[in-house]
Amino acid sequence: MNTLRYALRFLLRARTYTLINLLGLAFSLACCIILLRYIHRELTVDAHGQDLSTIVVPLRDIEGTVYPGENPVRESDGVFALDRKWIREQCRVVEEENASIFSGDRAFQSDLFAVDSTFFHFFSYQVVEGILALSRPDVAILTEKYARRLFGKESPIGKKLMYGKWTLTVIGVLKEPVCKTTWNFDLLVSRQLKPNWGKLNIELMRVDSHLNLEEVNKQTNVYRKYPYDERALYRYRYIGWKDFYFESSIADKYNRIFQFGNRNYVYILLGVDIFLFLIGILSFVNLYSVTMLKRTRMYGLKKVFGISRGRLFVEMYLENLLMMAGAILLAWGIIELSSRYITHLFGESVPGTFFDWILTGSLLVVLPLLASFVFYVRYGLKNPVSCMSFYQAGKSKSVYRQVFLFIQYAITMLLMILAFYFQHHFDFLMHTSHGYTTQGILSADLYRENSYSAYESLTSEQQQRQWACREAINQKLDECPFIESWMTSSRDFLRGYFTDIINDKGEKFPLYVMFTSTDFMKMLGLKVKEGQIGEIDSYEHYQIALNETAMKTLGYDTLEKAAVRSVSPLWIAMVQGKVVEYGTSMMQVNAVVKDFFPQRLTDGVPPMLLVISSNSLGAALIKAVPGREKELVPYLKKIEQEVYHTDDFTYQWMDDKVAEMYKDDERTSDIYTLFSYMAIWVSCLGLLGISLFEIRRRYREIAIRKVNGATRRDLYLLLVRRYLLVQLLAFVVAAPVAWLMIQHYTATFVEKAPVTVGLFLIPFLVVMVLSVLTLYWQMNRASRINPSEVMKSE
Repeated sequence: MNTLRYALRFLLRARTYTLINLLGLAFSLACCIILLRYIHRELTVDAHGQDLSTIVVPLRDIEGTVYPGENPVRESDGVFALDRKWIREQCRVVEEENASIFSGDRAFQSDLFAVDSTFFHFFSYQVVEGILALSRPDVAILTEKYARRLFGKESPIGKKLMYGKWTLTVIGVLKEPVCKTTWNFDLLVSRQLKPNWGKLNIELMRVDSHLNLEEVNKQTNVYRKYPYDERALYRYRYIGWKDFYFESSIADKYNRIFQFGNRNYVYILLGVDIFLFLIGILSFVNLYSVTMLKRTRMYGLKKVFGISRGRLFVEMYLENLLMMAGAILLAWGIIELSSRYITHLFGESVPGTFFDWILTGSLLVVLPLLASFVFYVRYGLKNPVSCMSFYQAGKSKSVYRQVFLFIQYAITMLLMILAFYFQHHFDFLMHTSHGYTTQGILSADLYRENSYSAYESLTSEQQQRQWACREAINQKLDECPFIESWMTSSRDFLRGYFTDIINDKGEKFPLYVMFTSTDFMKMLGLKVKEGQIGEIDSYEHYQIALNETAMKTLGYDTLEKAAVRSVSPLWIAMVQGKVVEYGTSMMQVNAVVKDFFPQRLTDGVPPMLLVISSNSLGAALIKAVPGREKELVPYLKKIEQEVYHTDDFTYQWMDDKVAEMYKDDERTSDIYTLFSYMAIWVSCLGLLGISLFEIRRRYREIAIRKVNGATRRDLYLLLVRRYLLVQLLAFVVAAPVAWLMIQHYTATFVEKAPVTVGLFLIPFLVVMVLSVLTLYWQMNRASRINPSEVMKSE
């Protein structure tokens, strides 16, 4: 107890250093904890899964187009599919995005999953109400959030829902897991509800734990002829469920109903976390070593009077434990106060879990031990004579403090340079034209039809009712004074896929194929450079256009020579009761479209083939009259209320859709900006503490210089030049490292912001100015001392 009291008394005696050290360490630890919690959440996705290491998903790759599918039936050669002898259990899943569910006469949008009854063998959910079992085809299980959306505070158990012609009875409500999940569904139904969902199944397979996926993929991940179309090539790759969340090849195609992560983004956060931790620890060690230096005489006296080394270590440990406990407590207070901003920064909240206790406990145990060991080796092992003389002039060297300060500022400047570049890169992405118009264009889910297979199963009366609702919406859109033009389009109207296209010489090239319409091209302002695209009023008619890059890729210099065909059918349609394949015969190119970016700028402009046909069903794409955008959304909400008796209305402005493509770039920029300023704050606190000690020790030297005629300017330069030199050396090291990191990060980018000298100089000047301002109070105070009083006190 006495030892603890002595430790507390010493910390309070050196309260200025203690306060500075406490604040610096607390802010550093707060940043580290915030980042570690988010990283842990990203690395423990689907923690509610049962033995995730044994869950495998097949990815089917048909000529470069990858999507999750089912494990194929094993052929006689036995080399292109996973042998079913390894499979212990399986579950097939069909995702139905934006499915229309009716509760009474009210329509609601939902992300629906049709699953096998084995689904809950793969993932565990807590039951809020009812039971979690899909033993019958006419039952539904809701998430807790979706149940409240439909029924408010009423119990949903036994309630009836309509999906197409099917009546579903709610038998259970599940609680959303605390962990992050790949699935993003609102309700579950049995896959046996209807025989044909019109979509491919995604198969989850529980495999034997001894299965070696690498060996399997060596055999299956090889292109072979597609059994249903020998003109196409395909292959299979099997991945564990732990890797599914980070699978970039399918992320763009399934990012609406699934959640996907980015491993590079996690690595970036981990790097920032390590940097901030180093800054905080180095600052702590630097400042605390100053206070420990003042106690060396006391340690010498204690050793003379017989204190044991163990007792000395305990004293140091308790002091560090008090400091670390206070810093961690303050850090959690900072985290709680900034929780709303952090949620906005990461785009999601990070709820508290048992990991928080593990992290806090680990920091509270490891950090005091580490710090105590460092100080014990430096001060505790010296003999009494060395301890008592260590504080004398010439005995205490400040080189190590300058080295620590140099490392702190090198990391700080590195983070600042990266923050400036990423912000510059994000501004470049947001203010560079994609080659099409987005202003005032809105995509709205106004129509409540389900998939084609669900529509076909409706009675004629239900079909007529759906078309009557559609016609009512169309009429109201035509009458709206806020709408300049509108059309129907697929929700993913800018999405395409790569496939092999053959020119007139028989040469094969991968082209990005996109299906669009004349109305769509007019609304987005896509420019025709050569040729002409006429009006198309039938699904059976189409026209072909290439962009400028595709013309060069295929080797055409004039439109008259341009003709193309696809290796495999581009699309299939029923014409007069017959299945017709389109795209495999040579097609004349009707027009050349100016290049535009269909996806991210960093991906560049791919060679594109545009299949132009009539408008497709789906969402309403609406262009507002300039200046009337704010009036449009309430009008559309009113339409939904009148036609479908619901307030469940979703929409997205095209500008926001484009910005959404760069959400990772924006978050990277924001994270580096925030935490680089935190690094400056911690470094400046460390600089303030060091300057308090070192400038105070030079008062005698300053007094002598003043007696000999030194001006205030001379004294300022004397006191600041050492720190400015340290920061200049830190910049010399940080600048090339930052340049290399930027080059590595942007190596695969086709379009990127240029790296300019200003991106390095501005962060350097910002850090230098803030550091000088930090030192100014101490320098000003030192320059005003009275030499006679200093000489008298020394």
